[in-house]
Amino acid sequence: MTMSVSSITQISAAVAVLAIIIIFRMVTTRAPTYPPIVGGPFAWISAALILTLGLSNFFALCRKRYGPVFKFLAAGRKIVVVTSSDAIACAFFADHRVLSSHVQHDDHLQALYGDSPLNARIYHTVAHRIFPILDRRLSKRTLGDLAPPFAQLVFDKLKLFSGRPQVSLMRSLREPLYVGANGMLFGSRFPQDTYDDFCMLLDSLPKRLCKFPFWPLPSSRARDRLLHRISDYLEGANPATNDKLAATFTALFKEHNVPIEVASSSILSLMSSLHQNTFNVVFWLFAWLLADPTALAAVRSEIEKAVREDFGNLQTFVADANPDNVDSPSFALLNSAVLETMRLTSVLTGLRFATSDIDIKDGEKTIPILKGEYVAVDPRGTHLDKNLYPNCDKFVVDRFVESEYRGDLAATAGYPYFALGAGKHVCKGRFLSLYEIKVLTIVYLSFFDITPIGRGEGPPSTWKSPKPSPYSVGSAHPTEDVLVRLRLKSVP
Repeated sequence: MTMSVSSITQISAAVAVLAIIIIFRMVTTRAPTYPPIVGGPFAWISAALILTLGLSNFFALCRKRYGPVFKFLAAGRKIVVVTSSDAIACAFFADHRVLSSHVQHDDHLQALYGDSPLNARIYHTVAHRIFPILDRRLSKRTLGDLAPPFAQLVFDKLKLFSGRPQVSLMRSLREPLYVGANGMLFGSRFPQDTYDDFCMLLDSLPKRLCKFPFWPLPSSRARDRLLHRISDYLEGANPATNDKLAATFTALFKEHNVPIEVASSSILSLMSSLHQNTFNVVFWLFAWLLADPTALAAVRSEIEKAVREDFGNLQTFVADANPDNVDSPSFALLNSAVLETMRLTSVLTGLRFATSDIDIKDGEKTIPILKGEYVAVDPRGTHLDKNLYPNCDKFVVDRFVESEYRGDLAATAGYPYFALGAGKHVCKGRFLSLYEIKVLTIVYLSFFDITPIGRGEGPPSTWKSPKPSPYSVGSAHPTEDVLVRLRLKSVP
């Protein structure tokens, strides 16, 4: 009996596949490496998996398969991912000249502007001109000098959402933050009607950063319109009459003869860094509170009590919402809710480039990082560790409430917590971000009763929040918006 050509072909293909599997097993079991390499001799499959699964899901799959440390190859880069608390802390506190963050700034600028010849000049302006100013002006001690207009700008923008049958939760949170923060940092002349273009560009950044295929033209046009408006704003600036920090920026650009195209791009880069994670965190805070009516009621009750007893009424709070007043034991549950949201939403925090060989400690082990390799920090391996955080995948509103509240991030004492970075890589806008989110939440829940509009069938008690996108960078991006009903409360 003879076999057909097709049968022989099928058997040959099966034998070839079996041979590949056997070779893969032999190589990966006979010659183990540390850190383990994703895919062993077929490391090129990492890029395909990232494209298919998304970065967050790919990392979760690798953590389950290889443990808290692993290496993969993507876009010609050998990347070592660290997810344990010891390794993350070691990477954050390493000498920044050895583990350089320059590459993540380059990637960010390329995502915004492509292969622009101005990118090097933009980086220098942001890193060596703007960041030193922000280090001083956005510190916990001096933030209060900038804060006064923020709460009023947020309050005025929120009032415009009343009286509508339904509103976008995302827009009702993002736009007040956009107007408030820009007004505080860039002054009253800043073009606040740029919100839609900014969000179109911002929402495209994860795909741009990860080089996922998408249609870039709408967001590129939005970017160009933004740069034009920011250029007009800067060209009409007068350091002698501008608001506070805005005057500092415009004087800086004039003093160092920074070209207008570089100055406007530097401001847009700063805006994207300051807004992106804050926008995502505040959305998830409200989405998870809406999905947990008990938690929402508890936070609302704390806010109402604090505003009534500490300030008298909402108008007084808005007039006196400085960081010291907001960072008060009276808002301990709100502070915990914000920190818990940041814990759950923090994802890949950017790459560090090894300029020379370096060892990273991971408990009793040592992770060898070779010159030319990259280190990626993935805090989810720690933040979602059930041994460190009971009910690690759940939003527990009072997780970080202490019996003796001490303000700032003291409530995370005893927990490994990397949502705001650490060491040389600590977030420069961390105090601003915490302040923005708390003020917005206090004003929003004092001003409105909020009800989600059903997503599918079932009573309101079964309402569930959207899923985070697996294609997220920095913080979890929502896959969809939420529609809500806002009922204006009787505000004294």
